[in-house]
Amino acid sequence: MSDKLVLLTGASGFIGTRIESLLLKRGYHLRILTRKPGSKLSSIDCYVGDLTDALACRRAMENVNIVVHAAGSKRDTTRYSMVNVQGTQNLLAAAVDEGVEGFVHISSVGVIGANPLKSEVFAEDMPCKPRNEYERSKWEAEKLVQCAAINGLRAAILRPANVFGDRDPEQGLLRLIRSVKNGRFVYLGGRLAICNYVFVDDVADACITLAEHPAAIGHTYNLSDDCMLGEFVDALADELEVERPTLQSPGPLSILMRTGLRTLRGFPSFSEFSIISRLISLNNQARFTTTRLADELGFRCPVGWREGLSRVVRWYRSQGML
Repeated sequence: MSDKLVLLTGASGFIGTRIESLLLKRGYHLRILTRKPGSKLSSIDCYVGDLTDALACRRAMENVNIVVHAAGSKRDTTRYSMVNVQGTQNLLAAAVDEGVEGFVHISSVGVIGANPLKSEVFAEDMPCKPRNEYERSKWEAEKLVQCAAINGLRAAILRPANVFGDRDPEQGLLRLIRSVKNGRFVYLGGRLAICNYVFVDDVADACITLAEHPAAIGHTYNLSDDCMLGEFVDALADELEVERPTLQSPGPLSILMRTGLRTLRGFPSFSEFSIISRLISLNNQARFTTTRLADELGFRCPVGWREGLSRVVRWYRSQGML
């Protein structure tokens, strides 16, 4: 049982719920700052308030040892600046005043602005060139955390790739799973395209590793458990007990498609259409290095994408969705 008090934001979110469970399992005292009061466990100290309210952040920060900042606005464009940037600033100011021992900020590899159609490995120290408003708001928040760290806050930043898992409210991977199950999946970019996925429980574990490890202070870490698309789809077919997909688009068509996608990617209004984003993901060549997490903190994904994929399939089946 740890005597440290952890303040968690975003506890009702997809990643936040897993962080909450893991913190409790490891014996931390837990406080959450939430806009949604509900039937949380009696062992959790719930503070009702909004990140955009500086006073609420200060009240919630009293006597806190560690902060895990998982909250953010991802779908409501009108709240990107208010929540992701100003909300982070409010939390940082309160953490500095309280003199917390550690501050873990969850960002996204999206801040890098990686070109998914270019074969390149992106490390944490590469220049960030976010391409849309969400990514820009997360990058602005990161810069605030970095500034606070320079001025003495013991902070670390985690940048997960595409987070998947069971109980995903956005039903991530369901479309892909169904297409493989029904024999309709086609490799539109080849089997060697890169999947930058990471299982949600591994993200939660990495967050707590950053909170506990002194060497993480002042550093930024990518987190991706990547593999080739062919590996991922084969494992999915095996889990579904169906034939592994083999259909691929002809080579010349794939080349023509990638040329078109590179052109469309120059127009953010087009590249964010769901069908275009899916085509880009099926042709992705970018990777995000995670060697810093392994080398500096000894972190390895405790679940991994294969077991994570198995859990996702089992969960969708249990919900009658497959």
